[in-house]
Amino acid sequence: MSRFGIRSDDSAQSLEEIWPPFGLRIDTPRLALRVIRETDFPDYVAAATSGVTRTERNPFAHAWNEKSPEELVRASLPWLWSSREKIGPTSWLLMLGVFLKPEAAADDGTDGAPAADGAAGVVRDGERLIGMQDCGAEHWPVLRTVTSGSWLRADAQGNGYGREMRAGMLLWAFDHFGAEYAASGAYEWNERSRRVSLGLGYQVVGRSRVPDAHAEQAQWHDDYRLPAADLVRPDWEVQVQGSDRLRAFFDG
Repeated sequence: MSRFGIRSDDSAQSLEEIWPPFGLRIDTPRLALRVIRETDFPDYVAAATSGVTRTERNPFAHAWNEKSPEELVRASLPWLWSSREKIGPTSWLLMLGVFLKPEAAADDGTDGAPAADGAAGVVRDGERLIGMQDCGAEHWPVLRTVTSGSWLRADAQGNGYGREMRAGMLLWAFDHFGAEYAASGAYEWNERSRRVSLGLGYQVVGRSRVPDAHAEQAQWHDDYRLPAADLVRPDWEVQVQGSDRLRAFFDG
């Protein structure tokens, strides 16, 4: 693997060259995953404020999704900026936007045009932001374990995108980035998340009692772990761009 390098006094270098996280792209059959940029923020806000749950209880650790649009902007955009601080050989966090490809939009009947109920969302460059799939690590050189969390706008759910975007992230992490394990978690009642995790080969390795999203009631939380060899692989492969340069960037 080549070393990360920057050319001196060369303003012609691309943003992806000088900040390799922006160069990572993971393509699945219907989705593209890439690190979200400021130019994606309007699409992110639109998706996040369109509704992201179909459960009676809040499935997240914090009730960020219940904020007003104004409060969500004030809280979420600084969080996205702050994630860039965790870039290095020991700990890192990639906030991957999940973009629906135009051919997939045509297949689901939206044809790239906003539907009356807002299901089509916002389209830029033919790809529509429909959610987020984050991927991070702590003590990476030793543990080689990626952790993840995700959400989809509610009107994009029910199409298998949740499993596809997690599978795409895992195939990249295991096959292209050197991860040995993946970890995740969810409240024990969250059947949608449970089905995705177990369907990809994760196993429940622990259960703890934690506060709910509003810190008002206790909930049981399941911890999931997946060794790379146990991944239930889909019948497709990912296409990856920018991974080697990103590894070199992380390694310094």
